[in-house]
Amino acid sequence: MAAGITPPGSVLEPPLTPPPTAEKPLSRSARSVVDYLRLHRAGHWSRAWWERRLRPNDYMQVLRVLDTDESLRNYVDDKVRYDYDPCRYCLTIRMPSPLHDTFCARIVDEVSKQIRQYQQNSPVADFAKEVEHFATSRILIPEAAQDGKPTFSRREPDASFGHRQAHFPGVIMEVCYSQKSRCISHLADEYILNTDGSVNVVVAFDVQYKGSRKATISVWRPEYITTEGVEEFRTTAVIDAQPFRTDTGDPAEGIALRLSLRDFATEELSQGKAGLDYEILVTSKQLCEFLSSAEARQQVQTQRQGSINRIRPGALKRRRPQTPPEEPSSDESSMERNREYKRERRSSDYRPSSSSGDSGSELH
Repeated sequence: MAAGITPPGSVLEPPLTPPPTAEKPLSRSARSVVDYLRLHRAGHWSRAWWERRLRPNDYMQVLRVLDTDESLRNYVDDKVRYDYDPCRYCLTIRMPSPLHDTFCARIVDEVSKQIRQYQQNSPVADFAKEVEHFATSRILIPEAAQDGKPTFSRREPDASFGHRQAHFPGVIMEVCYSQKSRCISHLADEYILNTDGSVNVVVAFDVQYKGSRKATISVWRPEYITTEGVEEFRTTAVIDAQPFRTDTGDPAEGIALRLSLRDFATEELSQGKAGLDYEILVTSKQLCEFLSSAEARQQVQTQRQGSINRIRPGALKRRRPQTPPEEPSSDESSMERNREYKRERRSSDYRPSSSSGDSGSELH
């Protein structure tokens, strides 16, 4: 499940099977989320971005429903992106468009290609081989402890890169909806400040300006600033909503995405390594090409254009018979499957080290 803004999370894991006693009815807020997910699965969603105020207890109720409804849980795991922010009591569900996904994929391909070049017979080959694309891997971001319990926001960025030995990705990329663009600077704060600068770079692309072909890029980095004798750790926009494509659709002069190998790892992992200032560069011309390609792809899909195959006249389509799922042979085998699902769910997430406390339960 995914989204651009996150709602609250808890450190308690919900039970994998319902307790023997009758469950309390779902709260109104939890019911609205479950109903929306079921409509989403049925193909009746109408918005790319959906937010609901959801308190932690209500969030836990949603998780329990997913734990007992395997069909809905599998759909959410596979198709839905969401964020949950326990401090804001906010759950956000998003449905990325072909434009967003294709544009992001092209940028990821270019950055990955340049990283692979450094992996081949270069002075930084060993370091570069440890850098990889984490895709949209879920990230649990530490929040201020509540009632003495560690709390985490759940985020699912559009793309992320990092060192294999780092807890958090070093570089995070977001392609903004109009709703996300209004709060992306606060999201950059969360990524960078709440990880103590383990996230080194947050990049945001805003590609939806109504009535214009303009598209912008923003880049945030951590920075120490001394104010009135007090050292402060801040997030600074080194590029602040600068157009990489103009109103007329042309590449902007002097604007580019610039990263160094150092950006992908923590200070500890970079210490003593030479050559980490080697640059990864994606020019405004390349970004414009990627965006134009993504826009063309979206048009093909939304207008149902493009080449398709057709079966031979008179041929019948024969599908495989569907076999019902096997019934559990015993309570013990059912419990083992639940334990295996729980282990798989935990292993799929990026989470802080155990010293930070147990991670929160999550919608998958």
